[in-house]
Amino acid sequence: MILRRLTEHLQSQNWFAVAIDFAIVVFGVFFGIQVANWNDHQAFSKKEMELLGELRRELEASIRVTNQKQDAIIQVVSAGTKSLEFINSGASCDNDCWPVLVNFFHASQWQPIEVNRSTYDEMRRQGLPRSREIIDAVEGYLAQNVNLAATQSLPAYRSLVRQQISVEAQFHYWRNCYDLKDGAETYSLDCPKGVADATSEQIVDKILANPEIEPHLTEWIGINSSTPPDLAKQNEAARRAIMAIDKELQR
Repeated sequence: MILRRLTEHLQSQNWFAVAIDFAIVVFGVFFGIQVANWNDHQAFSKKEMELLGELRRELEASIRVTNQKQDAIIQVVSAGTKSLEFINSGASCDNDCWPVLVNFFHASQWQPIEVNRSTYDEMRRQGLPRSREIIDAVEGYLAQNVNLAATQSLPAYRSLVRQQISVEAQFHYWRNCYDLKDGAETYSLDCPKGVADATSEQIVDKILANPEIEPHLTEWIGINSSTPPDLAKQNEAARRAIMAIDKELQR
């Protein structure tokens, strides 16, 4: 319609009408571009809000899993401390060696403490989030986790002590003294006897006879002793990131 009118005005050399028609065309094109840009902006903002919600849930899940792993590590430190006290006491466990053996086994437990960051990494690939406050908060939280995870390599103590424990005792341990549920490990402090008293005593004697076990256990428990409070600080950083996300979602 507008193009036909513009052609007619050009043919009649009605330059004023041509100018008006041209202005209408330019305005229409400009308005159409603005509407398209606004729609794109709205779609991008909606996508960001959805991903921020996913990121919030990812952080909440990481806090929950970290709390579970924190509890497990506290159990490892407790068992390792008791094992070191037994070694240094020079005492004999006689006919009550099974609890001593279980502590040696508990102390050898290890688990990764890296947190899930898939949603955040996907957001960064898309140039999101746009809030500098959120980026700084999440990056600080993830940097703290990377530093902590770097200290949690498999300990030499783990292999040294498990090489001394019979397969029979290990089978019983995994069935009765250990539990894994929803990604959370727990270690039973009231673990029923799995082998004869004489067998437990022989295994403990083999462990004590290996001079490498005590220094490696000392190193492993020393590393883990600082991990639970550090994980608590990591969760505090995650909560700060959640607060920044909530602020943006409300805005």
